[in-house]
Amino acid sequence: MIPHLWEELNNHECAEHRLWGCLHCGCHIIHLSVFVNYFHAMILYMHYDYILKNGVLLTTFGPERADLGIVSGKIAKIGTIEGGKAGQAKEVIDCTDLHVLPGAIDMHVHFREPGATHKEDLASGSAAALSAGITTVADMPNNDPPIYTFEALAHKRQLVQEKAVCNVLLYMGFNGENLEEIKKAQAQGWRDFAGVKLYMSHSTGVEAAQNLEAIEDLLQLGLFIIVHSEDERIIRQHMDTYKEDEDPSVHSLIHSPESAFEATRKILHLAKKYGTRLHITHVSTKAEADEIAKFKSGGMITADATPHHLFLNETAYASLENFVKMNPPLRHEADREGLWEALRTGTIDCVATDHAPHTRAEKEVPYSQAPAGVPGVETMLPLLLNAVTHGELNLQDVVRITSKKPADILALPNKGRIEEGADADLVIVDMNLTKKVGADGYKSKCGWSPFEGKELTGWPVRAILS
Repeated sequence: MIPHLWEELNNHECAEHRLWGCLHCGCHIIHLSVFVNYFHAMILYMHYDYILKNGVLLTTFGPERADLGIVSGKIAKIGTIEGGKAGQAKEVIDCTDLHVLPGAIDMHVHFREPGATHKEDLASGSAAALSAGITTVADMPNNDPPIYTFEALAHKRQLVQEKAVCNVLLYMGFNGENLEEIKKAQAQGWRDFAGVKLYMSHSTGVEAAQNLEAIEDLLQLGLFIIVHSEDERIIRQHMDTYKEDEDPSVHSLIHSPESAFEATRKILHLAKKYGTRLHITHVSTKAEADEIAKFKSGGMITADATPHHLFLNETAYASLENFVKMNPPLRHEADREGLWEALRTGTIDCVATDHAPHTRAEKEVPYSQAPAGVPGVETMLPLLLNAVTHGELNLQDVVRITSKKPADILALPNKGRIEEGADADLVIVDMNLTKKVGADGYKSKCGWSPFEGKELTGWPVRAILS
């Protein structure tokens, strides 16, 4: 059709005037109409990589039933795409009765590579994330060796480029002595360098940074800082008190609410002193959320909560034992409810999984020998979509806490939103699909979930990556 129109345009009876014709003979009117028809045909028969037909799009401006066209990894069109047939795109995806959301962004994962690839690796972790609608992750530095040096970060970047199947950003760790190494990474301007993880207590594979002067130096670099806030001194006191106790529920007493609150309070005041952009990860108590709320007005402080802290409380130890051992631990029901309220009001900006897989064998040992951490990338969106089904959230809330806010926090302006020109990182979800966690197996190497067997309604059915 298009070649025919071009031929008509060039071979009109007033060919000497070509496109715009002559005002004296009036051929410009004929030529202009052909010209308009030509460009209408170009738009009509534009070739897309993907066309998503008839879905409800959760756009920046609200829900909209429309088609969506993707070209070269970008959202090229939102609206009616006439035709939408095979041949007009590499693939036409029928989204009738489905919703299309921006791909989720998980600010906090541990994909265990390098160093502990029997638990997870970059290939399996990213595949697990993508299968459940997470298109971008930020991976933590507690590897073996820890990501304390510029060389270690560069090596891990290479592994990501070779193995990952979703977008992966990387954090460096801070041990109080590697400020110059962090500056080297900062100088590169790498878009996949997310910032620095500050551990205020010992954790798997890393030491706590307890030198206050060194922490203050870090806060003045102008980098994004994400903080695991537990007070090491308080934890050690409780460890001495409960050292003979092998009941997994004692974990919530050792890693007490006080230890989380005190560390959060300290780092918030330091961040305010230096005007640092700071993110408190895996907030677990209402007291922390209330303290964070006092510092939100300047726009420099953000926070996340995990699905396990939002959907479980300390009563889960009775049945799941070490399979719900994580840092920070599960809390009282009042804390869980407080986290939900903080999430709804915006004190807690987003949800992040703290996906920290260990094998079943590593968990099936006495409490004191079991590592802390649970998997989460395959269940984050299903749990939140199920909350929509039960009226606890709406889909716009899910977009805000899993896509838009994480994109804003990590300075990813082209992600986390559905609008023309944005990256085409998308997840298609079926809000009518009901199944149990684990029914289809797991893509994560660890092969289990603390939510295994839980029936959920609302599941991701496909992810698209730009």
